[in-house]
Amino acid sequence: MLDIDEKIKSLNECENCVDVQIKKFSPLRDLINFDDYDGEYMRCQCGRRPLDVVMSHILKIMIECEMVPEKATLRRNSPVPLSDFYYSSLNPQFIQKDTLILLHEDFTPEVASKLINEVPEVKCVLKGSPRNVAGQIDKDSPIAHFKILEGDDTQVNVMRTLLDEKIILVKNQSKHHIEVAMTTEEKLLRLHNYLKNNGIKKGVAVDGMCGLGALGIYLLKYGFERVLFNDINPEMIGALKNNLEINGIDDGFEIHNQAFEDLDVEHVDLCVIDAFPGVDIGEITKKAEEIADNVVII
Repeated sequence: MLDIDEKIKSLNECENCVDVQIKKFSPLRDLINFDDYDGEYMRCQCGRRPLDVVMSHILKIMIECEMVPEKATLRRNSPVPLSDFYYSSLNPQFIQKDTLILLHEDFTPEVASKLINEVPEVKCVLKGSPRNVAGQIDKDSPIAHFKILEGDDTQVNVMRTLLDEKIILVKNQSKHHIEVAMTTEEKLLRLHNYLKNNGIKKGVAVDGMCGLGALGIYLLKYGFERVLFNDINPEMIGALKNNLEINGIDDGFEIHNQAFEDLDVEHVDLCVIDAFPGVDIGEITKKAEEIADNVVII
């Protein structure tokens, strides 16, 4: 089992790590010698490399494979780099081996293979656009994925909370929309403030679009007697069950796999709605107000 505290400690660079900053808007070919960049270039004795060096190595390969223009820049042409382990706002600037998940809509199997084999920090390569949502938006929508071209897309997010407990979420990035630990942590803070400001201490709650389960898990740790987790996407249900176990929760909950509009539950004390960005939640809010005394939109 993953030792969370040890993993958090491992994010910190050693005293010998040397930072390198590379201009983001200038053509990479004008800034570095491509011949220098191999899997060990600028690697510290602790095993890490500066983030800019790793991303330059990645972009170099993309240029050589003619996936991006010769004048490609780090800012305009780099893939989205996602860590396999996020802890709050701590964003390591020195990268360990087998820790990066890359996302780009133009990745090919050839490029993915070279990245995995030549850049030791790359753990997984996904084909897809960050502008698109992975998951299921509503009951009329198909389940969308980013395509795994190479590697393992497992990601761990660890959030601090005002309860002095961490919440741990494990997901497969190809099946889930992009949301890092800091964003989820902000949602947990908004939920906590709502409960405090409205004097809600316990009761029965519905986490109407639960996804990986962060908000419902928080409610159980906060003191709610029962939480009804619901998500329309059946792929989220397996991830939810895993996250409940990881966070030490074995009772006090129900799991439903339905469109929120079709959910048939008794009246509850609280309903939490965390919909995909840009989704019209008019009907969803109306349903939430029918089944709950208190409704919080995250």
